[in-house]
Amino acid sequence: MEEIFISFLKDKVNLIENELDKVISEYKTSPLFPAISYSLKGGGKRIRPVLLLASYCSFKDDVEKALPVSVSIELIHTYSLIHDDLPAIDNADTRRGRASLHKVFGEDIAILAGDALLTLSFENLAKVTSFNEKIVLRCIRELSINIGINGMVGGQVMDVMTTPQDATEEVLYYIHSKKTGSLMKTAIKIGGILSEIDDEVLNKLESFGDKIGLTYQILDDIEDSKNSKEDESKVTFPKLFGMEKSKEIATNLLNESLGVIDSVSLKNDLLKSFVYYLKSWLS
Repeated sequence: MEEIFISFLKDKVNLIENELDKVISEYKTSPLFPAISYSLKGGGKRIRPVLLLASYCSFKDDVEKALPVSVSIELIHTYSLIHDDLPAIDNADTRRGRASLHKVFGEDIAILAGDALLTLSFENLAKVTSFNEKIVLRCIRELSINIGINGMVGGQVMDVMTTPQDATEEVLYYIHSKKTGSLMKTAIKIGGILSEIDDEVLNKLESFGDKIGLTYQILDDIEDSKNSKEDESKVTFPKLFGMEKSKEIATNLLNESLGVIDSVSLKNDLLKSFVYYLKSWLS
């Protein structure tokens, strides 16, 4: 089953790369362009924009119509990684096998590049003309809420403030569901908003996205723990629950997400296949 999503991912990545190039090409003369380009060309999987397209394609056929909206998700994801890597936060020297942006261009440019990508995401959304203005405004509102104080940034704040010694189960779930889960959930939900589905189905997509987003970070923690890449100062599921219990939690969440998505009438199995794609990480 996971092959369906993998095939879709491979097929859509080039479209996303080309759209990202188009979005930033307007700023080729800016002193920030080399830094922005370096970060966006860092070899990411593009899971989040692809999830938005997969969600949209679950209801509609004209996938390229949603492409400009999907890359706004990737711009935000990239900005968050740049800022996460900074010495004041995670102090990471590398990202995806390359030097982190601040190690190449300096902390000042890294901060400003992140700021610029966040702003560019909303600029790009505001320029979208392939959808009704009310739909675009709804997407902007949804995205801004879920990446802000009570969303992604809120999760990052708790991550910075919480040590493994004072972590609780409640805090760990909050950090993971917000820091990582919020943007993935929003990508899936916005695919539904663009499709103009009714609120009942949209709520199910949001519930599906919640479970998938949290699971994604748990699986990432498990992988880091296996490869001895864990940051000792960070709170993770394997640290709090142990490896086997973490795998059990992830498996249960994936099974719950299947139950949610099976209750929705979809054109294809793209979203369901993403669950099996994640399940394959546990094997």
